[in-house]
Amino acid sequence: MANRGFLHTFGTLFQNSMNKRHTTFIAALCGICFSLLAEMPRDYYPNTLEGTSGAELKTGLHNLLKEHTRIAYGSRNYNGACTWTVFRKSDNRGNNMVWDMYSNNSYSFPSGSGAAKGMNIEHSVPKSWWGDSYYDNTTPGYPYQYDATYDLHHLTPSDADANSAKSNYPLGEVITVSFDNGVSKVGTGYANGKSTNLFEPADEYKGDFARMYFYFVTCYQDYEWKSQATTMFAQNSYPTLNAYGLSLLLRWHRQDPVSQKEIDRNNAVYSFQGNRNPFIDYPNMVEYIWGDSIDYEFSFSGAHSTTPAVNASSDRIDFGYIADGTSKTTEIYIKGRNLTSTVTAMILNDDRGEFSISPTSLSADELNMTGINLTVTFSPQTIGTHNATLRLTSDELESATDIILAGSVLSSQVSFPEIVSLKSSYKKSDSAVQLRLNTDVTVKWTVDGKSATHFTPADLTPGLHTVKFTTSTSSGKMRVQIVE
Repeated sequence: MANRGFLHTFGTLFQNSMNKRHTTFIAALCGICFSLLAEMPRDYYPNTLEGTSGAELKTGLHNLLKEHTRIAYGSRNYNGACTWTVFRKSDNRGNNMVWDMYSNNSYSFPSGSGAAKGMNIEHSVPKSWWGDSYYDNTTPGYPYQYDATYDLHHLTPSDADANSAKSNYPLGEVITVSFDNGVSKVGTGYANGKSTNLFEPADEYKGDFARMYFYFVTCYQDYEWKSQATTMFAQNSYPTLNAYGLSLLLRWHRQDPVSQKEIDRNNAVYSFQGNRNPFIDYPNMVEYIWGDSIDYEFSFSGAHSTTPAVNASSDRIDFGYIADGTSKTTEIYIKGRNLTSTVTAMILNDDRGEFSISPTSLSADELNMTGINLTVTFSPQTIGTHNATLRLTSDELESATDIILAGSVLSSQVSFPEIVSLKSSYKKSDSAVQLRLNTDVTVKWTVDGKSATHFTPADLTPGLHTVKFTTSTSSGKMRVQIVE
């Protein structure tokens, strides 16, 4: 099992490395092979990870990764090492040059020891996201409280100007640029449907950053995030990424495969810190935790069922209440595995044609490679509750995949129940707000599942909170953010 697991992973890593860094010599292949055999211990990963996926696999890795050595922070050695000691091994580009993922400037490690002039220690995940700051000036080399602040798997040397421009912004794709040095780009773009400040690394490093973030939310899934982190992170142990963060990181991980640089860096950090980034050793673990393989059991050998399958992002689409004479559209993500023939999408039990879909013919190649967003439209003809079934089928599937469709129609003369008292965000210092609808009916309110009559920012932690109402005929909810 150990050798097969290594060879499977090595083959994937080497092919990706060839694609990314254009390695061409067979001699290099042999050298890498022996290096990995010596430095990537399969026995670091317990066999108990076999057969798991999703939250179970992520938590198994969390329990493994969190046990590591804290390395002194800065450029002065304590207990034989410090951040810059590790950088000399983990981020050495050759000829004593520093490998900087933030700029094209040339930096050299100074003779002896210490930091490279003009460079900073950069946290790829900003430490303000978990609220760390100097708290102990009595222990040389260890002034911070949290392990994450010292963790070399996401600390890198950075050009000082690029580091300053990056600030504590989340990752994203910049549209309007305010800083661009040819490698790092800072400016505004969209995250969670809103315009916000973002940091975008060069294409050749996007996968590197994605795998750092996947490592981070696994190792530190038990941390409580500050408001700045909620652009990408979620306050839970799984998936610990919100929809925006997960979609972005999965795309970057897939577009920019593991490079030899990352393999070497992982081995170097492991030699000091004692833990590894599993998403560099086994890139497919990402898919088993967050991606297209969460319905399969992870195996170090890479083996899993080759049975053709189709998965949908949800088994139910509920359009809620709409007015007669109107329509509503949404999308559902469909992903395939091992498909060789077209999948047909059809609507069943829909006599009046209230529901429609597009497309109805789904390419096997597209489903296997990227997945397809299927558009579903609810265009009711009559007042009342409507239900139907969206079915995905093909000759090679063992069984059809069914998705329940539901929606209700009220007369346009009827007033829709809506929350009228709340804004989308509040500061903790804001006053309590009485919960009200736009109609005078008996209503039950909850805030984060607890019965309430008011929304009280002072009683809530920073982050997103769910306000829900229920009447005798309807229900609805609203997400409200608390900022510090």
